[in-house]
Amino acid sequence: MSYVENIKDKLLKALQNKLPGHSSHIKMMPESRLNMSYDFDINNVKKSAVLLLLFPENKTYKLIFIKRAEDNGSHSGQIAFPGGKVEISDKDLEYTALRETEEEIGIKKENVRIIRGLTPLFIPVSKFLVYPFVGIIDYFPKLCINKKEVQDVYFADFKIVVSAEKTEKYVSTRNEKITAPFYVFKEFEIWGASAMILSEFADLLKKDFN
Repeated sequence: MSYVENIKDKLLKALQNKLPGHSSHIKMMPESRLNMSYDFDINNVKKSAVLLLLFPENKTYKLIFIKRAEDNGSHSGQIAFPGGKVEISDKDLEYTALRETEEEIGIKKENVRIIRGLTPLFIPVSKFLVYPFVGIIDYFPKLCINKKEVQDVYFADFKIVVSAEKTEKYVSTRNEKITAPFYVFKEFEIWGASAMILSEFADLLKKDFN
């Protein structure tokens, strides 16, 4: 077994660990959300799905992040994972994550192996319930970026993600300035719901890769 194959095998096993859940989310929760109610009616929320996609490069595995296009929307210009809202024609939530990833950055649905789902995250402001999935492909992806939705794409070594420490910054959102936890990487910073999802992914792997 090659070194990268060994990393993949270890990753796949670690991803089956027990999900940390909300205890991971709250580590990266902006202060403005701490006092919000996270109770919701499952039949009265909008649903979306995102994909944390791993691929091999330089004897390790990396995660794909996107920078959303500047469109004056609520998540305009933010760093996130490929994904989006559920369409009526989607057969399930995994399909939503795969379809949106293909639409946004051109990676074919059939080439991605879904490993597992992470803990769904409710976003009170937008009333969206986000379902994250971890997937893997066995090659460096050739991307076809949909510039209407995605401004840029970044990669980060999963080991750097696992060992990342949070920092706090001021950020302007909805016409107010708040303090929010951030992860700061070489080429980008991430906060909000995407950082909360990333926190659970990192905690899931820490026992095996820290």
